Amino acid sequence: MYNSAKKLQRVLTAREIRKTFIDYFTVNHEHKFVRSSPVVPFCDPTVAFVNAGMNQFKSVFLGTAAAPHKRVVNSQKCVRVGGKHNDLSVVGQDGYHHTFFEMLGNWSFGDYFKREACAMALELVRGPYNIDPERLYVTYFAGDKLLGIPADLECVEIWRSLGFPSERILPFGCKDNFWEMGATGPCGPCTEIHIDHRPGSGPSSIPERAKLVNAGRSDLTELWNLVFIQYNRHADGSITELPAQHVDTGMGFERLTALLQNKSSNYDTDLFTPFFDAIQSLSKAPVYAGSFPDSGSASGSVSHNSALLDTSYRILADHARMVTTCLADGMLPDQNQKLRRVLRKALSISEQVFARDDLLKQLVPIVAETLGEAYPEISSKQQSVIELISHEQEVYKNLRESSSKAFAEVLTEFPKLDDIDLMECPGFVPAYREFQVQRSSFPNNTIPGDFLYKLTDTYGLTEDSFLKLAELENMNCDLDRYHAELALAKLRTKEPQRHKGDDNDLQLQQRIGEAQAEITKRLASTDNSHKYIYTYDTPSESYTIPIVSSRVLGLLQNDTELSILRLNSSAAESSRNTLSIVTAASNFYYESGGQQSDLGKLLVKNKHRPGEHLELNVSDVKLLNDCVVHVCSLAASTEDFELAVGDEVKLEVDAKQRQLNMCHHTATHLLNAAIRTLFNKVTYQVSSTVNSEQCKLEVGLLGKRIQKTDVQHIEDLINRVICSASPVSVQHLSAADVLQQNDITMVPGEVYPEQGLRLITVQCPELGLSSKELCCGTHVTNTKQLSGFCIVNLKQTNRARFAFTAVAGQAAENVLKTVALLRHRVDMLEQQFQTDKLTNATEIELQTIRHNMLHSDIKLSYAFKVDTLERINEMLRKLKETSRTTLKEFVEVEMRNLMLEKPLDTNPYILHYISSSALLEEIPLQRATKLCTDRPILVVSMCDNIVKARCCVPQNCISEQFNAALWLQSFAKTFGGQVTAPKGQNPEMVCNMKGRKVNTQFEEQLEQAMCSAQHYAKSHLDS
Repeated sequence: MYNSAKKLQRVLTAREIRKTFIDYFTVNHEHKFVRSSPVVPFCDPTVAFVNAGMNQFKSVFLGTAAAPHKRVVNSQKCVRVGGKHNDLSVVGQDGYHHTFFEMLGNWSFGDYFKREACAMALELVRGPYNIDPERLYVTYFAGDKLLGIPADLECVEIWRSLGFPSERILPFGCKDNFWEMGATGPCGPCTEIHIDHRPGSGPSSIPERAKLVNAGRSDLTELWNLVFIQYNRHADGSITELPAQHVDTGMGFERLTALLQNKSSNYDTDLFTPFFDAIQSLSKAPVYAGSFPDSGSASGSVSHNSALLDTSYRILADHARMVTTCLADGMLPDQNQKLRRVLRKALSISEQVFARDDLLKQLVPIVAETLGEAYPEISSKQQSVIELISHEQEVYKNLRESSSKAFAEVLTEFPKLDDIDLMECPGFVPAYREFQVQRSSFPNNTIPGDFLYKLTDTYGLTEDSFLKLAELENMNCDLDRYHAELALAKLRTKEPQRHKGDDNDLQLQQRIGEAQAEITKRLASTDNSHKYIYTYDTPSESYTIPIVSSRVLGLLQNDTELSILRLNSSAAESSRNTLSIVTAASNFYYESGGQQSDLGKLLVKNKHRPGEHLELNVSDVKLLNDCVVHVCSLAASTEDFELAVGDEVKLEVDAKQRQLNMCHHTATHLLNAAIRTLFNKVTYQVSSTVNSEQCKLEVGLLGKRIQKTDVQHIEDLINRVICSASPVSVQHLSAADVLQQNDITMVPGEVYPEQGLRLITVQCPELGLSSKELCCGTHVTNTKQLSGFCIVNLKQTNRARFAFTAVAGQAAENVLKTVALLRHRVDMLEQQFQTDKLTNATEIELQTIRHNMLHSDIKLSYAFKVDTLERINEMLRKLKETSRTTLKEFVEVEMRNLMLEKPLDTNPYILHYISSSALLEEIPLQRATKLCTDRPILVVSMCDNIVKARCCVPQNCISEQFNAALWLQSFAKTFGGQVTAPKGQNPEMVCNMKGRKVNTQFEEQLEQAMCSAQHYAKSHLDS
């Protein structure tokens, strides 16, 4: 039994102080220990970091989740670098501010209340911790007339009964002694225990010292805060009693440790001294002396330089703890600008003050040694943390080295830009200059949505980029309007051959979306649980999804709400007629978790012919305000159509399309797991997209460049898992359940719901693969249903990011059939090549195969594609040496074939990469453009690793928005190419891009440049 009366015989270590707290409540007072939640907010999008012990119990206070236990104790990792509690700017300047700290706390959820909480706290403080009660003051809530809440005199009487003299029990108002979670929700009075750091002042000094409580004095500080959650604040400001009363306490661990170790600064405790010893040992800097800016040390005055050095010691030690903890908890600098800012500051101090660029990495084991016992995840993730820091260090170094002259100039003008990492964005400098010009016209300190869209469309900034910019400028972003502009742009690209007047269609789609959102605000929620009900039929190797019958809750024809809809079939089928139907229940999957929405039908009773049904084709499914909206059109029918609110409809999901989606979603999980299994590197998911045709997974992978053989190993492992016929299980968990496990894969930065989390698990221990992911998507029930898996593309999208495209199931079988046919044909051509039986037609066929492999939508195995292109290129290279004249003819042959394939009436412009150019040392591009004089043409060549381009535009196609120079510039910017007109010619009619050396990423750059030019031509020629 824990002896609470035992006095301290020696100074406790930090570990012992933390353990004493936990043991006191678990052993003496029947509390259950709950491990700290990660500092990454798991279910709360309102905060960037977990900044208090109560964060993981927020939903319990709100009444949306059950308490894990009636009595709980824990030590919570916390970070404060922004928002209401921002300690970053003062870290190192004093002895007690930190970006990372620990909060000791005990909780009662509807169990004990004020008396027990106060008694336990006092017993621990003066018992196990041996703190003299005569050094303590307590505060209570003095009441508030505006809130209509009286003074907490109950608390006063409790403290008196525990032996506190009245002169040490002090009243304070809402600012100090009334706790609120937010503008609304649970709240209540609190009582705080304060400690006087000048003991022995005597009874006569009590009135004077009492006046200094809550006065911001460093010699009289808050030690422990006991919050009594007994009220609920409503939206109108009124306050009512909660049905259950809770206790939430919090005590800063670093401050408590300093007190119990008789230190005047938190940094003098054994939580920090190991860091100072390591920094000094590694850097050979002067020993940490504990001096502060504008103050003296214990031995007298200190030099300014000494104080600055000691401040750097403190900042580096603090930041090492914060960075290590955040990285170990899965937070990524890419997704949290504040974390990246702290990390880079630590790197800068390491290099500039201590002359060791690896110092931050060297401190990671110290963090694990001092915190790992309490938080085992820090110890187990040490190597991953070091790899992440190394990666960030390399990025930061390259960023500074490659900082362009333009950025250096804008940085001189606006030094605060150094706080955000946007130097990698080529368009940032001109974007920022335009922002400065326009900002005075922005209303309500908000960057308008149309300007945000321009930042994306013109300058290439992402949403993350301008959110960072807005934060730096203390402005807001009109994201709603931005997303609307983005949606309009996507609608435009879906149908490139739009005619005049089609902007009306886009505006109609916008109005329909707004009407859908408005009607769903007033309707009851849709029961969408049916989407997870389906069974697999082994003989037919297909899934059955039961039809669901449900009532119509809401009805829209285009953007007009109706109670009854009557249409004839020709009107309903019009492309300008969209039907939106909300039902009480639905088995349709709406797009979420990267998985596309279901297709299918709604069957409506034919009111003119009883027993028959009319069909609505469901083309899209949305979730708005907890309502499932089925976007439909009327299927071909000679009958008139009638549907009213309250009518019953039958919902029939397209099971074949759903099965393809499920195969690809499970394949995505297996791909994610295989990458983590095969590469002993830091990996994390960036994004995923799942549809019936394929799946895409973008992952961060540090310290590894993926080769063709790696792709083959991934494919092989996944196909063996498929052959193992491993079950795919689904488990329902709460957020609290998830936080107690270490092996669940989550998407960094993702916000998950508190309840109803679905854990998808595939275990294949004999192959060393384990996949456990939180996912709301639909999945197959056994891996054998995937039948096969094939990676069809791989791109490196960033310094350490790779995007995989893959297929599974029937789609994979189709790819393998195509591969077999193409391999056979290339084998035949290679055999002809080896026996010198090549003809001109065979050479052209090789060129055609190569071109189609590079530029068509045909899906092929990535490894096969790389191998085959190497084989074809080798044959064509050898041909180059023996048949130069024939090769030059390829250009004309290729262009003549192209002109035949793309007649003017369906192709108002030509944009083409001359694939045969790769075989030549030089090619005059005018040979290609001279064959096309009836429309704009832009051709690209790549000869001897030099990319060139030429653009010609007829006079009748030139406008203010479109000419040869402008169009070619949209292509050239990807390569950084210079655009000029031939001497003596009009740049609006003809322009050339000067040759640029290409690198190993030429194919990716070419695709990006072609897409930009395609988009530009569509946008400006069509208009």
